[in-house]
Amino acid sequence: MTDAIYAPETLAELALRLERYDRSRDPADLWPDLTLEARVSAMREIEHVTRSVLAGARNVRIDPEAVHEPYALTVAAHTTGMGPLLGLWMDQRLVDATIPVREHLTRHLHHARRRAARIEREVLPAFDALIEQGITPVVVKGFATARQFFEDPATRRMSDVDILVDPTRVDAAKSALHAAGFRPSGPALIPYKQDWIGPGVDEQVFSVELSDERTRWAVELHASLARTFHRGAVARLDIARGNTEPFVVGGRNLLALSPVATLLTLVCHCSQELYSSRLLRLVEIIRVVRSGRVDWSEFLELLRQSGAARFTYPAFALAENLAPGTVDRRVLALGYAESTWAARHTVSRLVPAGGSGDEMGLLRQIMWTRGPAAMLNRLFRLVFPLTVGSRPSHVLPSWRVRTRQLRAGLLSIRAPDERRAYKP
Repeated sequence: MTDAIYAPETLAELALRLERYDRSRDPADLWPDLTLEARVSAMREIEHVTRSVLAGARNVRIDPEAVHEPYALTVAAHTTGMGPLLGLWMDQRLVDATIPVREHLTRHLHHARRRAARIEREVLPAFDALIEQGITPVVVKGFATARQFFEDPATRRMSDVDILVDPTRVDAAKSALHAAGFRPSGPALIPYKQDWIGPGVDEQVFSVELSDERTRWAVELHASLARTFHRGAVARLDIARGNTEPFVVGGRNLLALSPVATLLTLVCHCSQELYSSRLLRLVEIIRVVRSGRVDWSEFLELLRQSGAARFTYPAFALAENLAPGTVDRRVLALGYAESTWAARHTVSRLVPAGGSGDEMGLLRQIMWTRGPAAMLNRLFRLVFPLTVGSRPSHVLPSWRVRTRQLRAGLLSIRAPDERRAYKP
């Protein structure tokens, strides 16, 4: 078996798929051989397996009734982020599957291992250049948690190496990255955040069926931990930026956030990016909690100081759904109490594996919004979805996407209900 089963016959065909998807935002353009029902149903099957393993089960059979096509399961393994971890669980005899599904998941793991090794090898010159400038970067999110909370770093897949520097050292950090051969990609945001691409990194996406070892990766340079959900809804997490501990990679002495600060950043990140690898992000959160290194009283104090409780509620509610008993009840209660009614409504209709990714509900779009001025601004942005670096000419394609969703019955007032059953 070759890697060709995971990719279009040619990279040109894949580029056409991606181009069509960029215009339509229709997942059917990425995976034309899969129906919505097949994709979402396969995601639910992976959620069921994950739930069982987290509960302590062994020899959990993937798709015991053989109702899913292997291709649907491999795409679902990719979109949930769980492919490499499922591959490892097969090696550990925590899960089992038919031979075709085993082969697919094994390829997920092999690509992830080669990709993880490649990223670590290629990011070390950036670390060296920063250290030479007297900057000790704080490694945040996946690159750190993969090594702290996963037995095989490759099973926490990633597309960025996120590093945090002091705002006063941003220019020095940029000079260091330039010296290491990295180049900026895309606009710089405020507070400063920008992707930096390493020398020799190809911008090409090589697969939409797995995390191909050759696909683009970037250093994401941050000057702040704050997360902007939209105007007037900012998780001010910099109060946690001083909570660090030593972190060593490739013999380089770096820093990582403490487990409590890591947990805070992870749950806010997951809550903000619910459409992206949601199931893996929840497993990551659960692993941080289960490490025994999180002091819930300290975490509660950090929540109160940052005012970020409402931004943690979706991720924590879903983590508790996936692995009951994981999240401190005081933390859940505070997040619920601080959330808007729209957020509570939205969270009640979410599932850990996610839904179609193509549905839009008005209440989900305004779940972070408080106050009449912020509400008007948010509604305006829904009609005129301009973002950093965009132009008025970009509005028309967005309207085309909205029109397609409206005709397909994918737009509603209420948040999409991910709990409904799908048949493959």
